Amino acid sequence: MNIMQLFEVLFITVFISYLITPLIRQIAFKTGYLDNPSSTKVHAHPIPLLGGIVVYSAFFIAAITTSLKHIPQIYYIFIGCTILLVIGLVDDKFGMMPNIKLLGQFLAALIVIKAGIRTSFMKSYYVDVIVSYIWIIGITNAFNLLDNMNGLSSGIAVISSLSFGIMCLLDGQINMAGLSFALAGSCLGFLRHNFPKAKIFLGDSGSLLIGYILAILSIKSSWQIYSINSSLFVPLVVLSYPIFDTSFVTIMRLMEGRTIFQGGRDHSSHRLALTGLKKFRAVLVIYFICAVMGLLGIIVTKSNIYSGVIIGILVLMFFLIFGIRLSFVRTYQHGHRKKNNAE
Repeated sequence: MNIMQLFEVLFITVFISYLITPLIRQIAFKTGYLDNPSSTKVHAHPIPLLGGIVVYSAFFIAAITTSLKHIPQIYYIFIGCTILLVIGLVDDKFGMMPNIKLLGQFLAALIVIKAGIRTSFMKSYYVDVIVSYIWIIGITNAFNLLDNMNGLSSGIAVISSLSFGIMCLLDGQINMAGLSFALAGSCLGFLRHNFPKAKIFLGDSGSLLIGYILAILSIKSSWQIYSINSSLFVPLVVLSYPIFDTSFVTIMRLMEGRTIFQGGRDHSSHRLALTGLKKFRAVLVIYFICAVMGLLGIIVTKSNIYSGVIIGILVLMFFLIFGIRLSFVRTYQHGHRKKNNAE
């Protein structure tokens, strides 16, 4: 694969996802895959929930019709993605117990880990395997939780996957750069229909799928390529916002005596919108933060251990201050809406 083929992959995935989204949207209406209005949601009309099929289709059509099909583990990734897509579709339509959902994520992680997609910076094989399980399942769920505002999860996926793609390109890992660009294009074509006004949602099928692929890309693009000097920090920096949001909402719910599995409009994005920003502007602010983190991640790949530590500390301090600031923002839970923030 060369540079021109990378742009070909990006164009193909954007083109496919953009064109098939209206068709998938109509299928969602006919099959009842809809997110219906309720007291805890701001949309006034049913919104289709089959965005996962759009991303899945564009990503793998590109993977099997371009030189990406020569990536050794591509078919294992395909199997894992299929498992998560099915789990998400069932959950979107009928609901699913969290333990069953987690079991499916464990199985999807097992498939790619057994295929060799795992961290390699630990001295122990078994520790690497454990870290890989935690990372893949953790990032998968982080993007699932992050899908709480129009364009948020898919937009961050575009930024993060492009960041990993640029890292791979700079390091000569052309095939992995192509895989990263394939995800970016798949999400970018879909994003046009999902932001700022959503005609279709990702649903659990889409957010789980995106998180899973990004977790794999982060391992393949840094934790299996670079030295320990940078490998430890790169994915943590690039994916710092999803990690922050999951950590933030978990801590806040525990402090308020609520179960962490109970949904609510208390994520960092919701709180940021309640500071006075319109929701689409809050999403744009988060895009900017993620773009900065992606740039810092690229810088870390070319830095020594000391520079990596300094950047890591700065990122940690930023999110600590950001989180403390947002913790003082009052949220509107269960049935309470702020009219001027409605989408």
